[in-house]
Amino acid sequence: MSQSLNAGTLRIARIFGVPVYVHFSWVIILGLITWTLATGYFPAHYPDLPASSYWAKGLVASLLFFVSILLHEMGHALVALRHGIGIRSITLFIFGGVAQMEKDPEDGWTEFKIAAIGPVVSLALAGLFHLAAATPLLGDSGRAVARYLALINLVLACFNLVPAFPLDGGRLLRGLLWKQAGKLGATRIAAGAGTFFAFFLIGSGALSLLRGDGVTGVWYILMGWFLKDAASGAYQGVRLDETLQGVAVRDAMLVELATIPAHISLADAARDHFLHSGYGGFPVVRGENVVGLLCLRDVLRFPPEERDATSVQGAMTPVGESIVIGPDAPLLAAMAKMAQGAGRLLVMQEGRLVGLLTMSSVIRHLRVREELSR
Repeated sequence: MSQSLNAGTLRIARIFGVPVYVHFSWVIILGLITWTLATGYFPAHYPDLPASSYWAKGLVASLLFFVSILLHEMGHALVALRHGIGIRSITLFIFGGVAQMEKDPEDGWTEFKIAAIGPVVSLALAGLFHLAAATPLLGDSGRAVARYLALINLVLACFNLVPAFPLDGGRLLRGLLWKQAGKLGATRIAAGAGTFFAFFLIGSGALSLLRGDGVTGVWYILMGWFLKDAASGAYQGVRLDETLQGVAVRDAMLVELATIPAHISLADAARDHFLHSGYGGFPVVRGENVVGLLCLRDVLRFPPEERDATSVQGAMTPVGESIVIGPDAPLLAAMAKMAQGAGRLLVMQEGRLVGLLTMSSVIRHLRVREELSR
């Protein structure tokens, strides 16, 4: 898979310049797989071994399984990098792994190649572990782990080849349809297949629950829910990209602006500006100069009893790269910048404030644009 996710993560490595993170949910699935292998798979296939052997095999196999997932995602990342697409990170989490690309491929063939390499890596690993399981050099314990890893990598490759976005198979489907249907049309079809498969998993999980197989049922339902949301989010993201292609910040910014003086207290700002207007943030001025941005969350960082003694200047975000954008910048780039920061940007040209960009102003612009395009 190759989409996105980054809160609640811990960075563990940097490979070929790509930061690798583990999500806290990874610990849950690591423990669950280890427990399943130690109490089910290995005792069933290799009876009469001590319990400690089963747990050791389970832990080693679980860790190597996640190494396999990491290699799968590194395959996506390296092909993307080769085609000039940056990779923000690779994250291991409860449903496997995800490589977060900085942008979508620009054509279907590139999309196809990036998607195809993941299952190819998993199939290659399945073959290597199958060969390892056949050699007597590993011993019984090593061959047992190798057989499991050969099987699980084969399952991983086959599952990812299901033509359901955002699985690799869905991306392969999007790549094949890109030229005929366009990026948006191809994404709509692939995401529709992803939604269908997601509901199939949810339905299968519900049936498993009714049959008394609680762990499998919950797992299928959670995975189906995740795929459904991912497919819908991916389509909406592409639709947004297509809608806002060529749109500049000046098209969506607010030009009638209220400002806050830098010298007043936070208590005065809260009473006379935030409560009075209902706005979530204001440019901060000192005389004729814009010196920063004050958002409601900046005010809330201070307890009420400290707001009288704290000035707006003491709580604001000073003017800098993180909160400033030019009026001719692409709106999509500005939205990405807003999402990483205060949720609004000062629009400045030659040192002069010409507007304010907020998510609300972007949404209003989108609504008008969609209404006019009908």
